[in-house]
Amino acid sequence: MTTEDKFVIVMAVFSVSLLAAGVGIAKVLSTAPAKVVRTMWPVVAALTGALYATIVFIARANVKG
Repeated sequence: MTTEDKFVIVMAVFSVSLLAAGVGIAKVLSTAPAKVVRTMWPVVAALTGALYATIVFIARANVKG
């Protein structure tokens, strides 16, 4: 298994876990007031983007070719 394949698997696992976490957070926030949802949305979006960017940065630094 190449290094590139390993990072593809890492990204796939991250995406599936992000989906599962999103479903859980949505269930919790479904009864929350609108102000809580408006506060959480940008925080979660920024965190998700930062995590994706970190994985891509690490993959680009380690995959040669």
